[in-house]
Amino acid sequence: MKRLTSVLGYAAAVLTIAVAVLGPMFWFGLFSRAAAKTSLRIDPIYSGGEPARTIARGSYQIVVYKPVPKRAPLSPNGSFVQIVWKPASALPATISESIDLDGDGRPDCLVSFQAPRDPKANLRVNVESLSSLVKPMSGVSKDSFSSLIARVNDTIVVRVPLR
Repeated sequence: MKRLTSVLGYAAAVLTIAVAVLGPMFWFGLFSRAAAKTSLRIDPIYSGGEPARTIARGSYQIVVYKPVPKRAPLSPNGSFVQIVWKPASALPATISESIDLDGDGRPDCLVSFQAPRDPKANLRVNVESLSSLVKPMSGVSKDSFSSLIARVNDTIVVRVPLR
């Protein structure tokens, strides 16, 4: 009887370890399919919102996103527009672009930054306001969710704060 108890105990332990190792593979697929069916989306404050238009510039593209409004009155993150330059490997060493953020045909800001080839290099962006829509920035790196520049894979993401 003692031997049967110890064999069953060890068998239960091995089975528990097998379920602990293999279980997440099954459950992750099940939960991700269930979440996809609920049409959940990542908050635009994190994803940058939805693309509004793409501007072709020869060997690279500029994707201008729809404005992301401020969510809460006491939130430190203000409204912003995300702009993505891609691919980063095709960018010239210095970028200085007039960008139309609201699609009215007139540039709203002048975005300038260095685009080094080293993906780990520190990036800094200057944004000059050309309309009342944009808050200017000078030498910004990663100040907040609403004003930053970052390299993400083979893209450079700039978030321009709005007034």
